[in-house]
Amino acid sequence: MPSNPIVMIINNTENVPIIVGGTSSFNINIQNTSTDTRFYNLSLSLTLPNGLTLSSSTIAQTSTVSNSDNSTSYYWTNLKDLAPLEINYNFNITVKCNSTFKNGSSIPFGYTFSNINVQCQVDTMPRGIYDAGNQQLTTQTLMSFLSTIFNGIITTSGKVLKGAGTSISLNDYTQVNTATCQFFNNSLLTSSVNISILLDDGIRYLSGIIATGTDASQFNSPIVNTVVINNKQYTQLYYGGITLSTNSNTTLKFNYAVWNQYNNNQGNFITHGTKLNMSVNMSSSSYSLNNSFTFSAMDLIISTSVSKSLVDVQNNLTFSYNYKVGQYYDIKNIIVYYYLPDGIYYLSSSYAPSSVINNSTIQGYYITYNFPLALRNSVTTVNISAKVNSYYQYKFDSTLNQLPVVSFDSFNATTNITGTTVSQLNVVTDSSNTSCSINIGSIQKQFIKAYYRDGTPKTINTLAPFDFAQYTLTYTATNLNAMQKQIYIDDFFPLSADPINNLNYIYTGYQPIASPQLISPHGVDFYYGDIPGKSSSIIDFKVPINSLGAPSQNINLMKLRGINTLGFSYSSRSQVLINIGTPNLQLTKSVSGPNTSSIKAGEIYSYTVKITNTNTLGTETDAFNFTLTDTLSSWFTLNPNSINVSGSGIYSSYQFDNNNVYLYINKLSPGQSLTLTYNVTISSVIAPGVNISTTATNTNPYSQIYNSSLNNFQYTGLIKSASTTISSSSITLTKTTNNDVFKVGSPVIYTITLTIPLGTIAYNVSVRDTLSNGNQIYNGSAFRNGISITPSVSSNVINFPSEGTIDARTSQQTIVYTLYCKINNGSKSINATTSTQNNSYQCFYSQISGGNISTISKSLSVTINHPNILMNLTCTDKTLSIVYNQTVTASISSVLQFKLSFQNNSAIDLVNGTIQIPINSNFTFSSIDTTTQCTGSYNSSTNKIIILINTLPPSTSGVIIFTLLPKSNLTSGTSITTVATATSYYNNISLTKIYSGETSNTLTTIFSPGTSLLPNPLTKINDSTSFIVTQPGNTATIINYFNNTGGGYDSYTLSIQPVALAYSLYIDNSKIIDVPANTSYTANLDVMKNLSPNTSKTITITSVIPLNQPLGSRYDFIVTTTSLTNPYPSKTVLNIDPS
Repeated sequence: MPSNPIVMIINNTENVPIIVGGTSSFNINIQNTSTDTRFYNLSLSLTLPNGLTLSSSTIAQTSTVSNSDNSTSYYWTNLKDLAPLEINYNFNITVKCNSTFKNGSSIPFGYTFSNINVQCQVDTMPRGIYDAGNQQLTTQTLMSFLSTIFNGIITTSGKVLKGAGTSISLNDYTQVNTATCQFFNNSLLTSSVNISILLDDGIRYLSGIIATGTDASQFNSPIVNTVVINNKQYTQLYYGGITLSTNSNTTLKFNYAVWNQYNNNQGNFITHGTKLNMSVNMSSSSYSLNNSFTFSAMDLIISTSVSKSLVDVQNNLTFSYNYKVGQYYDIKNIIVYYYLPDGIYYLSSSYAPSSVINNSTIQGYYITYNFPLALRNSVTTVNISAKVNSYYQYKFDSTLNQLPVVSFDSFNATTNITGTTVSQLNVVTDSSNTSCSINIGSIQKQFIKAYYRDGTPKTINTLAPFDFAQYTLTYTATNLNAMQKQIYIDDFFPLSADPINNLNYIYTGYQPIASPQLISPHGVDFYYGDIPGKSSSIIDFKVPINSLGAPSQNINLMKLRGINTLGFSYSSRSQVLINIGTPNLQLTKSVSGPNTSSIKAGEIYSYTVKITNTNTLGTETDAFNFTLTDTLSSWFTLNPNSINVSGSGIYSSYQFDNNNVYLYINKLSPGQSLTLTYNVTISSVIAPGVNISTTATNTNPYSQIYNSSLNNFQYTGLIKSASTTISSSSITLTKTTNNDVFKVGSPVIYTITLTIPLGTIAYNVSVRDTLSNGNQIYNGSAFRNGISITPSVSSNVINFPSEGTIDARTSQQTIVYTLYCKINNGSKSINATTSTQNNSYQCFYSQISGGNISTISKSLSVTINHPNILMNLTCTDKTLSIVYNQTVTASISSVLQFKLSFQNNSAIDLVNGTIQIPINSNFTFSSIDTTTQCTGSYNSSTNKIIILINTLPPSTSGVIIFTLLPKSNLTSGTSITTVATATSYYNNISLTKIYSGETSNTLTTIFSPGTSLLPNPLTKINDSTSFIVTQPGNTATIINYFNNTGGGYDSYTLSIQPVALAYSLYIDNSKIIDVPANTSYTANLDVMKNLSPNTSKTITITSVIPLNQPLGSRYDFIVTTTSLTNPYPSKTVLNIDPS
């Protein structure tokens, strides 16, 4: 035997596609490759990472565990035993891809879920760890899944009769089949896809489109055409621009048939058994997938079935087979062989067989049927009557007695057919099989009743630690005649049920032949041996509950296992949840009385505390031996005679002291509650602003009646609390002013109102006012309720005389303070029209005589108004009539008229204002042209325009217009900035508060460089090209005209690119230089320096055209002038002479 003969096969394990929001299934094949060793207690486990969950499985999982890394492990305990060479055990699992991870973030497309562990485990001994020498063999496989956007699959029958007709132009097809496509989309986004369905050459598309599901309306009309891919012809069904809805599932069905020949029945023959393929492709801008399905094209098909798949000994059965013939050939000399295995007794047949053979060699019936001819498109059916024997004819025990037919024995009937096509004389064959098996007994595990630790029955079904749970294990085979071989009943408990040894079992009916044995993991094994037909068994017992466990792990598994005649094991399962719960305590507290938010001395208030153990979840159980405590306060007095306890729970007594009320609870069952009520009287010296918060809490209860001589289980996490608050009214403190419009220099009258609420008494009461530091001053007058008082003043802090004790227990007490002050300063931001000044004021008092001081602090914000001036500067070039708002483009000949507009945008008058505009030395002041709401003058010594504003009321505007001239010697590139600044202004009541700093926008006057270079108008093609034709031997004369188009004086570089001719250069008819052929020329000439605006120059080039020049010669004279001032504008002219 190899070291580990257990083999686990999963066909696809890497990057298995799974749609986000969808599912994916995989099959696990487990094999025992040992030839002589049986293995026991096969178990499976699967660990899925965050984002994947188990959707379904062949058998429901036994337990689920959430891991610390957010993965989840699923366990299937004790599935079955594996006989030697048992290689066909299959287990299917379906996994779901969620839309989000556990933290709520979306699962991206193309995400790989890796390290998915699939593991199987077997024992070498029947009872696992409880058998000496047991070994556990483990096999594991790692898988990965890849999240995808969408998916598509295509399926049809595995074998298809040929019968598509004789011609594409005729509808004489007879064998119509259906293909099914399914399209799935993710749960996050819609998908825009193109879908192509390809049918192999040899498949005829017959329409019959039926679309159902989410996006069915988009699949009714495909584009059907013939396409050639890699030199192979296909029929294509194409859907373009399909939008798949989120989480969609759409099914498409269409009809097709199979030709006898390729190329629409005109090419080579499609022989019997040829494999043909259908495929589907789905593609989007970011993802593409392909899936396909292959079937066999057939001239003859046989199929077989049995009337019942689960049978019993002495049952009568009908095995049926039918064979179908395709459209293209009659078939002759048909022979059908039908095999019935040992254990099945042949009775008769609806068509007479040519022979029936039953012997020890074939170990069953070998039945032969002959059919001379079957016409095309015909169907022939034959029924075989048989019976299940009680004993095998050819299987014997060690004493040569015939073995009985037992539960889970399987009978596989097979059939084969052969025939010859009439026209082509080709032999065609097919085969099929069917099976039935002997039924097995059924099992059921039932929870009967719960008991307390002392054996008293519980009135609820929810269990608690140290309870007993009563169960029955029922095995039923009363309707089964067949023997059940080597029967075991296994009962696997969760770890929360313990101990499980030495339990008291009561048996009814057929009884085990051995005492129960422990079996791993944490189970009990009952061995019955061989059980005769018509039997049943019931086991009744009680198991102790030791701990809470987790709901996903408190599964109690009952398992039936047995073997058939070949030694292969079978099993069935019955799982119940052990409902181990906890109390669900809810604690509430309330208070009622005259006014809980404004309590007064001597008032009476009633407290109600209610604790409840709910019964709405289905998982609640009893709460034993815990204490409810409610706190008291020194601000009220408990009335002992008012204490009352009511409700359905059981309590022993209540007690109280100066700090708490105690309620000792014996038992609170689900649905029960206890309510504690009592009255209190508010203290006769309650102070204002007192908050009385009291809290009720409980201790953790026990699962059983507490017994000091036994182990006791106390729940955790069940401490609840509930609080209520009653309070006396607070002292009311307010502050107001006499006016809502203030400015620097304004007087201000503050009124502070102090109110002691009714029903309270306050000690050591005093009031303080704090003015805005540096901005406000006390004027020397203060009053209390209209009577002059002298407060204590220190800088900006004003303390009113102490009030001492204020008794408002019988009537509300109000004191009004009046304070005369002045606003002597204020801070203003640039362009702001208001600012705020915060004054704080406080009340100090004690809640008890001689006690700590409590403080009430408030503030009042006062808005201060300031004058403000907004300014805007523009410029008009009078020579061009252009108005500029930001950048002025000028020349030395410009006449620039500036306009400053200003406005008071505040709510108060602006007086005695001064605005200054510095004049740059590159300007010459010309005149002040217009003034409104101001006077203006030019100070030649300071080069400033001074603007004086006497008074500017709110929302009033003014203007000053003045003219400046650029200096005549300015060079291009000169830049001049002009801005107006408010240097000082005032409001209309304060002569000391100076405002300043506001500025207008900045105007920048620039004198830009400029260059113009134009060809001779007589030879001009466009502004940058001239064309001149000169006869060979003559002199070519090229003229370009230059102009300084900039705003000031400038200098220029002249450049001429190499020419294949020597030439002479002239500027304004003065010769500059002779330039040899093929020589580049660049120079900063004196004649091109310090040119005033609009200066023009004539650039002339003369060159002799050679007599011997080749035909088609051309000479390009490329002339460029470039300013020497940034950004160095240039102009180029191409002068062409194609002489």
